[in-house]
Amino acid sequence: MSSNYSIFVKLGSNKELSKLELSVLLKKIGVENIAFTEWMDYILLKLNRNSFTKFFKQLDKTGSIVKAGYINSSVNIEKEDEWKLKIKDHLVMNINKHSSDKNKQLKVALDVQTKSLELRNNIVEFIRTTITNYSKDMKLLTKILGIKKTYSQLTPYQFYKENLHRRGFEIICFVVKSKLIFGITNWVTNPLLDIKQDEGRQTRLFTHGTSIKLSRTLVFLSEVSDEGLILDPFCGTGTILIEALKQKIRTIGVDKDPKCFRATKENLNAFSLKYPAKAKMKDKWVVYSQDSRDLGKTLTDKNLDAIVTEPHLGPFLKDLPSKEEARETMKSLEKLYIKVLQEGSSFLKNNRKIVFIIPVYRYPDGLEVNPNIERIANQCSLLIQERSEFFHVSVPVQIGRKHNVINRYLVIFTNHSS
Repeated sequence: MSSNYSIFVKLGSNKELSKLELSVLLKKIGVENIAFTEWMDYILLKLNRNSFTKFFKQLDKTGSIVKAGYINSSVNIEKEDEWKLKIKDHLVMNINKHSSDKNKQLKVALDVQTKSLELRNNIVEFIRTTITNYSKDMKLLTKILGIKKTYSQLTPYQFYKENLHRRGFEIICFVVKSKLIFGITNWVTNPLLDIKQDEGRQTRLFTHGTSIKLSRTLVFLSEVSDEGLILDPFCGTGTILIEALKQKIRTIGVDKDPKCFRATKENLNAFSLKYPAKAKMKDKWVVYSQDSRDLGKTLTDKNLDAIVTEPHLGPFLKDLPSKEEARETMKSLEKLYIKVLQEGSSFLKNNRKIVFIIPVYRYPDGLEVNPNIERIANQCSLLIQERSEFFHVSVPVQIGRKHNVINRYLVIFTNHSS
């Protein structure tokens, strides 16, 4: 009988999007049932040995999950002598593991989350004292990070700037009900890679780009595996295509705007040059300059594994339009989306995903104006995903900030099997 491993997952600022992505991750690694606890920004769950290994290998493909790790132990918070002894053993074990005769300089980050500031300060002070005393005994130079009075956790940016992944480790502690839970962070999303990728773009178009993290999430939610084929019928500057290619997924990009077509080709060519010739990255993508309402000109076989796109969202606005103008814009976009999805879905394999973003104007009186999702689905013979596999997430999921002039919903359709 295989052992179960307790793990924690730190959700991003959009918790529903993170939980939706986490649900797809668990489905991908073959998890069928899961018991979990949601506490503040964390999900706590258990996986068997096989799933545990697969889980951490998949995390780099996600875009909205912040960090994850394993839980070493939990103890009743009222039993102070007991939890102090267990945490001390936990700290000593990890200091010994990460230090050596050649590495006498160590960094230890603390992520201590409690609803009681007094309790948090008590835990932080005990950890700080234990690390300081043990490091002195072992003649280690240990720098402790994250011991401010009101919060502790490092941002992912700080984690990598401090080189924690090579020069130390992060301890995590939080109190759920009466239990003090503690463990080690195994994985943190790396924003430095995204910054480097963004700075390396050959061409940027401010109003035609999807963020790297969101693009990675959209591709992941499509559930396409290695060597599958994704279509982005509004490819903009090619960010979604690049995120798919990074996951060994073949891509087709389409955009009728000449500026976008050129930008996508330039960005994909530059991306391809980073790979050795044997990878044949240039053979894994193609971009077409044409109207996406006429995809039949370039697509011939029913071999698409998914459609993933952030489409044209209407005019670029600084202020909300009148409600009448908003309704007219959304009617026009709805017609566009229906035509593109009717064309595109005809080239999808059976039971495949369409990961799609729609715009919404939200007014102070609570009125929302957006394309009619149900009508789009009916006109295109698609099913709308209403909930996630796990974690009770309702779909569509709002993305972006609520106060934005144009807000967005992430919608997932599935085509009917024939």
